[in-house]
Amino acid sequence: MLKSLAELYKEYRPMIFRYLYRCTGSHDLAEELTQETFYQAVLSIAGFRGESGVSTWLYRIARNVCSKNVRKANHLLLADPAWCDTAAATDGDPEEALCGAELAGQVERALSLLPEDYRSAILMREVENLSYDEIGAALGKSPQAARVILFRAKKRFREIYCTLEKGGLRERE
Repeated sequence: MLKSLAELYKEYRPMIFRYLYRCTGSHDLAEELTQETFYQAVLSIAGFRGESGVSTWLYRIARNVCSKNVRKANHLLLADPAWCDTAAATDGDPEEALCGAELAGQVERALSLLPEDYRSAILMREVENLSYDEIGAALGKSPQAARVILFRAKKRFREIYCTLEKGGLRERE
């Protein structure tokens, strides 16, 4: 059993880390929450019934771990500027790099202002390419409800992003 847990960790750790990093904006915090996610998975492996995929089960645990951390901290971190620089890396064109960094920063700020379910749905679909069935299972909703949540999340994201573009929304709503 220990070997299979090690294999699960090796296979799913990058995916869970990316999700938590995008949720928190902090490399160190995402690493800590990734470890906590897998610790919680080990504690609850006996309760895994196989009704959903392993990745869906782990996303649900990660989401719960992140939610608990956010409630404890009572705030959400904004994106790490170093990530924005990395995400915006270009072929040496400084103007393009600056525009890319600004865009990445705006996207991260808009994501951080979304309600947790909306942010999770967007990240699971657009970053991790999960199906509606998997998103629904991770959110504790039906696949149809996941579609509705994602639709509303994208609509709200566009509203927030446009407001940020106009110079509004300095603080968390």
